[in-house]
Amino acid sequence: MKVAALIMAGGSGERFASDAAHADNRAPKQLTPLRGRAMIAWSTEVVANSGRVAGIVIALSPELEADVRASLAPIAAQKLHAFAAGGATRQESVFNALRALPDDVTHVLIHDAARPCASPELIDRMLDAVASHVAVVPAVAATDTLVRDFQGRVDAVIDRVHVAGVQTPQAFRFDLILRAHREAKARGFQSSDDGSLVLALGEPVHTVPGERTNIKVTYREDVAIAEAILMHRKNGVRT
Repeated sequence: MKVAALIMAGGSGERFASDAAHADNRAPKQLTPLRGRAMIAWSTEVVANSGRVAGIVIALSPELEADVRASLAPIAAQKLHAFAAGGATRQESVFNALRALPDDVTHVLIHDAARPCASPELIDRMLDAVASHVAVVPAVAATDTLVRDFQGRVDAVIDRVHVAGVQTPQAFRFDLILRAHREAKARGFQSSDDGSLVLALGEPVHTVPGERTNIKVTYREDVAIAEAILMHRKNGVRT
């Protein structure tokens, strides 16, 4: 199979940018420094380092292309196939990136730039699984008690036994995820998760174990957590 990776970096990062305590930091979230390197450089490098990933497409705002290109590690820059325009929604950004891929791609990894701590082992698990399944997502079991919050009151307690959090990268057979996006666009169906678009087709989506350290940097305080994870990994500490 020929695998390409899509890096989603088209989001506005509104929750990240709204932190008044860091209002003087105007860098887009994708370019926020983590241990001296842009966040997107970490997210892109982990997929580029896989010998099974042949090329990369990054979806983002065109005005960020030069800065992002300059931030990439040599292996990621070498595998960069194209930039795709970031859309008004993540779903639109993914669709734009899918259409930028070469015709000979058979499988895709779709990864968020805001998840810089994914490990090489997770990439391997995803690629191993998608070799035998058409759609695969990494999932971590819920550990907190889950409630339904309605107008500031607990409306119900949700049984967490079969509840999991879904992460990226997610892996798909290329023709399937492209069809899922085309049909979602035609029907006006919106979702921030690619796996849900495949489910909407009635196709199966399999899970593999995710990683609790594969955090999504959403708020400013997440930066320190991500830096700690990356530092421990560099020092050979299992995270």
